[in-house]
Amino acid sequence: MLIGVAFLIVPFFMGTITNTNLIIGMALIINGMLGYIYTNNMKKGNVVSNILWAIFLFIVPFIIYFFAKKNAYSEEELAAYN
Repeated sequence: MLIGVAFLIVPFFMGTITNTNLIIGMALIINGMLGYIYTNNMKKGNVVSNILWAIFLFIVPFIIYFFAKKNAYSEEELAAYN
């Protein structure tokens, strides 16, 4: 979460705020919050709940980033980078 906050604070003070900084900062903060919930759940959770949280923490951000990338770039731009 603190790295996400740094992604938001540093560009603000430098005067170089872009949408990319905002998106990365937001994603890191949300992922940090979910990770915090996961680590607290591990103390009293069982194996099944830990596996479900691990899937949630890895799959959901991947899906969000995948569709955001698809919306941000055209097919030609994606083909050029991949």
